[in-house]
Amino acid sequence: MIISISSAAETIALISMGLALMNTLVRRAVLDKEKLKEQKKKLKEHQQTVKEATKAGDMKRAQKAQEELMSLTMEQLKHSFKPMIFTMIPFLLVFNWLRGEYGSAGVVATLFGFELSWFFWYIICSITTSIVLNKVLRLT
Repeated sequence: MIISISSAAETIALISMGLALMNTLVRRAVLDKEKLKEQKKKLKEHQQTVKEATKAGDMKRAQKAQEELMSLTMEQLKHSFKPMIFTMIPFLLVFNWLRGEYGSAGVVATLFGFELSWFFWYIICSITTSIVLNKVLRLT
């Protein structure tokens, strides 16, 4: 059989989809897409400046652009961590519960001959759901 899913795997899939939906909705509510887009544009510009200055041998200009690039990168990281503040506690609580409930369950699903524990099954379901939701809600 190509795919074999237990009832535990169904429960885990629903939980992972719910958490992925929560994470996506929080990201959509908290992140400023325009600011992120602007930051990405600035990052590309500074990367280009560093590249051009390095090619031209203007190390002073390249170093200044590199410093600005680092500053922008740190600002973007701070901005992208905002959703984590809201989602960290629910994720930790659910993961703790899942580990207690299914930690000793062994194989909960089989995909193309690969036997998956609850954790790997959760990861596959969560990533798949996140990709679909991000595309549907145009977050990426």
